[in-house]
Amino acid sequence: MNQNGPINSEMRINLMDDNDFILRQVKSFAEGLGMIAGKKGSPKTEIIYQQQQNQKGKIFTDLDNLLLHRKYEAAIHYVYAQKFQLDRANYYQLGEWLTQKLRTDSEVDPALLAEFISNMEKYK
Repeated sequence: MNQNGPINSEMRINLMDDNDFILRQVKSFAEGLGMIAGKKGSPKTEIIYQQQQNQKGKIFTDLDNLLLHRKYEAAIHYVYAQKFQLDRANYYQLGEWLTQKLRTDSEVDPALLAEFISNMEKYK
């Protein structure tokens, strides 16, 4: 018995754990893993990969796939959907890129293309 009363078994185990070098190392390692896993400490870690200048992004890849399957109207609507995702200059540049692609394909409805060009001119 000590001055504060009997030492309970849980406290005794904790004292023994803190005195054992290996158990302290394991405990430290586990706490580190907990922090990495987002269980403690700072908010969730996010890794962002920057895109290279000459690399086509997801938008261009998606548009290429739509054009490959001759889904011209869907490609146009996909560009329209990027209006609030991209800044004005990049949105216009994307529209110009699609316009060039559509002009080279003879199967594109001329009225559809004309409407798209007219809408994109507003962002020039």
